[in-house]
Amino acid sequence: MKRLITVALLSLFALTLSAQNVQLKFPESLSDDVRTILTQRFSQMLSSGGMTVGEEGSVVEISLAEVSRENAPGAVAQIVLQLEITASCGGVKEVFPLKGVGSDENDARLRAVKMLLPRSKSAQAFVECLKQSL
Repeated sequence: MKRLITVALLSLFALTLSAQNVQLKFPESLSDDVRTILTQRFSQMLSSGGMTVGEEGSVVEISLAEVSRENAPGAVAQIVLQLEITASCGGVKEVFPLKGVGSDENDARLRAVKMLLPRSKSAQAFVECLKQSL
């Protein structure tokens, strides 16, 4: 009897996990470095909500838009980028505003993307809304 209950619970757990698989879809124009960091951050974000990133499941579309660019004042030339990362799946959409400062455009973009914190309130709110919609 205990085995039957254990097998039933494991089967239910496996079904729950498979129902909460998601795919991450990025624009082709993103560099490999940015794509790698975003994959890591969104995987951490989603796993904290009990979801897994894989080849199957609902598609979470992620886009990156540059809001503004300016040169930072000072002796060393630096670029300040304001970015918005938009994540959407079905009717759930969240915009994450980020800022990065670097020696060139690529460095500033990488530093901005690294500022996406998987445990932030906005990230957790996105995951909760996503869980409810799936």
